[in-house]
Amino acid sequence: MQKFDKLCMIEGHEMLPDEIQHIRKDIAKVSQPEFAKLLSVSPSTIKQWEQGNKRPSGLALRVLNLIERKGIDYYLEAFSI
Repeated sequence: MQKFDKLCMIEGHEMLPDEIQHIRKDIAKVSQPEFAKLLSVSPSTIKQWEQGNKRPSGLALRVLNLIERKGIDYYLEAFSI
């Protein structure tokens, strides 16, 4: 739990639709449904983020920032997904 708390305390920035799509396609290299599963959100939420209709917040935003900085492998290993 301490590892989780430490990872979630990272400083982050708001994500633009293009940044979210870049993280999913180029860093994580997964489809929208797969990315949604990793972030514990619905596939429609990912679609709305990438279209700019909604913005990620809270834990989802922190996880996006973590994946952007450290990569998907770090995230998967840290949370044993």
